[in-house]
Amino acid sequence: MRTSVRRSAVIASAVAALAVLGVAPAGAASAAATPAGVCGSGYTQLDSHAFRNSSAELARVYLLYNASTKYNCVVTFHASATSGYALTTGAWLDVDGDGKGQAKDQGTYSSYAGPVRLSAGNRCVKWGGMIEAGVGTYTYTSSWGHCG
Repeated sequence: MRTSVRRSAVIASAVAALAVLGVAPAGAASAAATPAGVCGSGYTQLDSHAFRNSSAELARVYLLYNASTKYNCVVTFHASATSGYALTTGAWLDVDGDGKGQAKDQGTYSSYAGPVRLSAGNRCVKWGGMIEAGVGTYTYTSSWGHCG
């Protein structure tokens, strides 16, 4: 019993220390995550696209922009219907004429895919995302846009 109490005290102290440092357990970080929070300071939302089946929104892909750094950012967030389920989820971004090709993050995630960031000052972007949910794969890729 005494070892158990000591171990609990040590764990509680470690959790408190992490909280003071601004570090949260993975589950808590995912629950509190937002597109702007994941992309970083200074990003604002430009656009989004929802992935829906006949009864619910499954996920949403977001395009964000940081006017100071001239970077775009894309993230695909699970909606409440799929949050917590490990599903193939992706986010991608391409900048017209930069010669770098598409930046992409795709894997098995339970909360979101991304962030994917590219410098896009004075250029058009093509962005999108995907989620495999149930028996379907839902994919979106924009046309070139959000130029400048």
